[in-house]
Amino acid sequence: MPDSYPMSWKDLYLQTLLESDEEKLKELVHATEQAIVLRAISASASQDERSDMAVAKASLLAIKVHKLGWPSVPTAGS
Repeated sequence: MPDSYPMSWKDLYLQTLLESDEEKLKELVHATEQAIVLRAISASASQDERSDMAVAKASLLAIKVHKLGWPSVPTAGS
């Protein structure tokens, strides 16, 4: 993909899943979240893609908590 085209949220997400360097991981999580938000506001995102993005967002949260040491988010009833 040429540099003039932004990476898709899916490509960024896959890179995030494979990254082991903590600093790069922080940058990729942020970039992936931004790409997901931009794609989510797009009228052309299908319901299936929106479901995939929801799964990716949950996974990114798990990465933040378990790999980057962020505090966990309280769930309802906790």
